[in-house]
Amino acid sequence: MSDEKIFSLNQSNVRFLFITANTGSIFEKPELLTTWLLEFGNLLRRHPSDFIALHCQEVGGKDYEKYMHTLDQFINDLLQIPELSSDFNRHRLYFDSDYASQETFTALGCAYFIRQNLSVQQWNFTNSTFQSVVNRHIFAGSLRNVQTLRKEKYPREFFPEAKWSRKGTTQTRWLINGFIFDLLNVHLFHDASNLLAAERSPSIYSKCRRNALEYTLQNLPMDPSGKHVPYVIFGDFNFRLDAHRLVEHISDKRADLIDKIKEKNSDEIAKIIIRNEDNKPKLTIEKKEFNLHDNHDAFFNTNTRQAHTFDFESSLFHDYVYEYDITFPPSYPYSEEHHEARSYLRARCPAWCDRILLSHSLKNVVDTKVNKPSYDLMGYDTCVGDHKPVYLSLTMGLVQDINDNIQSMKNLTFTSNHLATELHMSDKMKTRSHEMEASISTNFEDLIIKKVPFLPAINNNDDDHRTVLAHHIFYANIKHTFIRFIRESPV
Repeated sequence: MSDEKIFSLNQSNVRFLFITANTGSIFEKPELLTTWLLEFGNLLRRHPSDFIALHCQEVGGKDYEKYMHTLDQFINDLLQIPELSSDFNRHRLYFDSDYASQETFTALGCAYFIRQNLSVQQWNFTNSTFQSVVNRHIFAGSLRNVQTLRKEKYPREFFPEAKWSRKGTTQTRWLINGFIFDLLNVHLFHDASNLLAAERSPSIYSKCRRNALEYTLQNLPMDPSGKHVPYVIFGDFNFRLDAHRLVEHISDKRADLIDKIKEKNSDEIAKIIIRNEDNKPKLTIEKKEFNLHDNHDAFFNTNTRQAHTFDFESSLFHDYVYEYDITFPPSYPYSEEHHEARSYLRARCPAWCDRILLSHSLKNVVDTKVNKPSYDLMGYDTCVGDHKPVYLSLTMGLVQDINDNIQSMKNLTFTSNHLATELHMSDKMKTRSHEMEASISTNFEDLIIKKVPFLPAINNNDDDHRTVLAHHIFYANIKHTFIRFIRESPV
């Protein structure tokens, strides 16, 4: 057989859909959830995929103690989207929902959906093994004892003014057709004050974000053979426009007047107003106001290319990551009123906070001939919260080289017990396993009608990470243990 034919036989084009969504608004305003879910379903139909990865930030909203209980409804509704419930027979959901554990709480959420025709393994960070992805699992709580996800809250010294908040990262590792890659969720620090952000270039907030992201990318664990692992990192980076340079650009006319209004009995500036020659305000900046007045939406929504010339933060990481061209308007901060779906709030300078970045090694396996990558906003014409989700649809050409794979599998630290079990499992045991799964699946319709709650009341106990073996209903741990014994396959 020719080399070309061998290459063709081992070529696996896998369609991926990556979505990042700051979901704070839809937790605090549940009426937005319906529209959000409709747009998410539309996105899945427009971009059929084999592997869907959704990364969420601000799970539970800003007032998470009040709204975290709505996570139940979010998960329920998400998993009942027809495209997910019918075509994807496995999923892994992780939600950091235990706000009582302030030292580790990040409010990050990850949801991974795998189509039934795709063979996937997931890394166990505790046992340092790859495990077959079977069934459906949901993990919620502090995620402290979850073995297939790494979570880290950024150290306090990384935060601007050392004020701790829900910022951090998660990591999962996957193996498809001999190709190992990581998926990283991230939430970096925001600009607390527009005035402070515009004071200098780069701003103090930009420096803090850079330090945190460098820390994350430089400390990713390698694979068992000591090599760097390709990755996709997507989340709310909170990257902002260079406000100092933007203000200089806007006021770059001799006739413009700049008023700097100070606080009473203080030299601290409380407001900056830039006026044109007719004494009409062009730009007003306060701690929590950034207003271009008549030109606000037009500058950011229509003149996207001009606004993007002040987007510098991602360029600092070109040695690490690649980003597809941005042709969409800033993803934040949108109005939360239904009749203002394309309008920006005047509280912050609009920016491309939500991004999807690829390591160069992963970008090299993207097959642009089979499917041109699509990088865009979700819900551009509808109100889906102050952040519009950002998605990237692409196809990876994952080549399985037989000789390299044999050596790679030797390097991977699979435990002999798991491997022996997989190779020598009897037909009888397989049959019993299939019968048990079929029985559970049959009971799903009855169980979903009962609307079993996902999360217990928040307390200081360890994670609520009960296993889901039939769609998204929690089963008793004793049943999970029995099925695991029957299958002798990893969870």
